[in-house]
Amino acid sequence: MTELDSRLMNMNLSELQKEHAELLAFNEKLDRERNTYRDQASKYRRKVGMIADLFVLPGDDHELTLKAIKTIIYRVGEQ
Repeated sequence: MTELDSRLMNMNLSELQKEHAELLAFNEKLDRERNTYRDQASKYRRKVGMIADLFVLPGDDHELTLKAIKTIIYRVGEQ
């Protein structure tokens, strides 16, 4: 038996409930962080995909291409 196991075995009900509540709060915090990172990754994936689509056909108007890239970076996924 590990030290943690023996500590848990010697806890009373209120201590176990407190430990359980702390674990739930910790898991909720991790879930919120994961969801934030997932949403950011989705936004950046969309931006990168849209920028990559600009280069399917070589364009002669480099200024227009740069303007489109800037628009994608600043506006897509920012709602």
